[in-house]
Amino acid sequence: MGASMGTVAATADVGKLIAALYGAACGENDWPQLDSAGLNGAQWQELLPHLQRARCLQQRLCESQLASHCALAALDAMGTAVLVLDASLGLRFATPAGHALYAAQLAHAAPPALVRAVRLVIASAGGAAQCQSLRLTRTQQAPLALTVTPLAACQPPCALLIARDPTQTSTSIPALRQLFDLTQAEAQVGKALAQGATIEEIAARGGISVNTVKTHLHHTYLKTDTRRQGELIALIHGATAHLAVLDA
Repeated sequence: MGASMGTVAATADVGKLIAALYGAACGENDWPQLDSAGLNGAQWQELLPHLQRARCLQQRLCESQLASHCALAALDAMGTAVLVLDASLGLRFATPAGHALYAAQLAHAAPPALVRAVRLVIASAGGAAQCQSLRLTRTQQAPLALTVTPLAACQPPCALLIARDPTQTSTSIPALRQLFDLTQAEAQVGKALAQGATIEEIAARGGISVNTVKTHLHHTYLKTDTRRQGELIALIHGATAHLAVLDA
């Protein structure tokens, strides 16, 4: 969308110039060359309010496009499968991971439970709509956890589907260090615990003693204001649930 004056031939027909201004604001054509249009004072007075509105429209469209681009980039960075589906399970929008999921498991034969969930939340959009949660089975893999919620603002109404793999943790060592001022070793112990490892397994993997692991864990308790492994694990999962992009 160019902001500079373009090469569209200007004309003293004010109506055509006004149409060209709004077309340029929407990126449909170049900006007309008003300085060579041969307009008189009355024509300028008629045209200037439209020029101001067209410039404002262009700015708002640019801001909207930037916001949309940033939102899509954020969704892509999260790596989560996000899809917008209509009542017939037609795909209206998807992140890259969502496109892959749709092509692999939903495009040809969506599970009946998912079809019911999507239609239920769409039918309840605008009312006391509730999210639906279900599992999507996969061959030789753990089921995906699906959340379906209404998007009443869409016309026609659609459903938002978010799919997560419960076996893929997003615990980030850099994030743990920054959030809780942990050392590298303490963050590694915290991450391993959050992924289901025992103290003995952590010691064996790291080639260190169990007592050393317990010392790191004790320091982590102090820094995170927790007292038990379960409490620490819940805190780590809650604090880093959406930080997979930072993992190293």
